Amino acid sequence: MDFFHGIGEAVLGAKKPKIKLERGARKKVAVQKPGEIPKTLSGFFERRHAGWPEYVMLKVQIAIVALFIAAAIYVVLLPTREVIFLAALLVLSGYAVYLALTQLKRAFKLDYPACRSFVALCVAIVWVFTLTLRYFPARFSFESPYLAFVPALAVICFVLLAFAGFRLKYGRDYTYGVVEGVGRGRAVVRVSYDICSNVKHGSYVVESLIKVKKGDTVKVKVDRPMFGLRGAKVKAIFGKAK
Repeated sequence: MDFFHGIGEAVLGAKKPKIKLERGARKKVAVQKPGEIPKTLSGFFERRHAGWPEYVMLKVQIAIVALFIAAAIYVVLLPTREVIFLAALLVLSGYAVYLALTQLKRAFKLDYPACRSFVALCVAIVWVFTLTLRYFPARFSFESPYLAFVPALAVICFVLLAFAGFRLKYGRDYTYGVVEGVGRGRAVVRVSYDICSNVKHGSYVVESLIKVKKGDTVKVKVDRPMFGLRGAKVKAIFGKAK
């Protein structure tokens, strides 16, 4: 359970904002629907003001991490355990696809095409990685030892091109949030997990470039580094969502 909590912290964790808000600005956020989140995890999500969408995304990310780990162990450490690991890869791939076609679709309606493409991309990368590095290097090594590196380079190029294509198609430099409080030109804005802008769920203290009030749905500028593995940084409110 500690492992899953660790991944949950990475997905959902956010520092608590510190800002002096107007009286009554703080608001208790509904975090779950009855029966959607298992009781054993409801406290974990409630403490982070997270709901069912974040729970679904956590399951998807755990499935993808497990898929990559299983593929790496099979290719690098236990290539002779072919039946066991190929079966595991098929099961994990099927589970990730199932989540994408069912729960993920309900959890992220607006950004569902991006979520679905991301899951498909990760599953494709795992299988390209497995099949290329497991079955092709031996054929290249017979001709030249240098050619043995061709499969690995091909996989790296595929991964880079795939994620670059995903970013070009679905990436954006802003996200949406709900204002929870205002004060002295700044505001506390709560955002949900956003795969398109690579923003983690949480509350953030940001500068407000326009006049806002509690409860407004706003657009928030984000800073997306090229290889931002830790997620984009939330910068400032620049407009209201229509």
